[in-house]
Amino acid sequence: MGAGTFIAKTGVRLLGTYVVVLMIYFIVVRVLPVVAAGGNMAADPLLAALRRTAEDPRFSLWIGETIKRFGLDRPLVPDQLLMYLRNVLVFDFGISVYTQKPVLDEIAIRLPYTLSFYTITTIVPIVIGFYLGITAAKNRGKPLDTAIVQASIFTNMLPGWLTLLIVYYVLAYLPRVTWGYYIFPLPVRAPEIGIRDWEQFRYLLWYMSPMLLAALIAWSGGWIYYIRQLVVSEMGQDYVTTALAKGLDERSTLRKHVIPNVRPPIVISLAYTIPGIFGGAIIFEIISNWPGIAYFAYQALLNWDFPVMSAFFTISAALTVTSLFIAEIVLVAIDPRVRTGG
Repeated sequence: MGAGTFIAKTGVRLLGTYVVVLMIYFIVVRVLPVVAAGGNMAADPLLAALRRTAEDPRFSLWIGETIKRFGLDRPLVPDQLLMYLRNVLVFDFGISVYTQKPVLDEIAIRLPYTLSFYTITTIVPIVIGFYLGITAAKNRGKPLDTAIVQASIFTNMLPGWLTLLIVYYVLAYLPRVTWGYYIFPLPVRAPEIGIRDWEQFRYLLWYMSPMLLAALIAWSGGWIYYIRQLVVSEMGQDYVTTALAKGLDERSTLRKHVIPNVRPPIVISLAYTIPGIFGGAIIFEIISNWPGIAYFAYQALLNWDFPVMSAFFTISAALTVTSLFIAEIVLVAIDPRVRTGG
């Protein structure tokens, strides 16, 4: 199978999966509650949200807009389902219930905060994991390997939110009560949404520092252990033994043979990790009062803000499909056996 044909088939398959996932979301969130209530449309969560806001004149325009956009005066299936798919596939999510602003605008003003934090804490742990994992594998069975493995297991077992609380206690609270100053700030005064000057930007970086430190500690361990195990497993293969028997030193064997063979599973793992840059970690953002997208989505869930919930789910699913598609292209480029099943 040619590379172009393989990529095209993969794209069609992923696109079909994406549409099916969106349909399942609609059925679970909108249809099943009505079915469980014996067909009573009053059980539709979106209609329930409308009823809660109907008596407040501030929501009058939103109610009319929502009824028109989601076709709430038409049958749930297939009419509303098709309208829902038509809207979300072009990222037209309408207006948020409680902010009364376009959903995409609300996401756009929070996106820089999410990207500034999660891009760093997604990429850096992989880089740390790659180098420390290979270092541990090269020294397998030695004290350095044991130390790296045990540290990675410990940090991976410790929940990220607990690591964050420890960082706040040790580097923010204790210095404040002991010496009267902060190394890191406590999560009391969150950065304002919309940076307007250099001082606000400096405060943003300072405020984000304990979150970055906790995330790097918590999330690097899994990558270290994963990559170390991949390399150790690969170094036990016959072709490595043959290369070493022919006089090739271990470093060259790693660089020329082992590392190229562990790249594909790392690329796939990275593809599943990248969508988290958009979604973030809700517990991290709640603890730190961080004005990111994950916290906004959490508030939308509590308030049953269906347009925001749909946007969060749709964009996360789209990022997953896109990252997997890009990963397939990268895999075809670095390992042609992928498209032939070899």
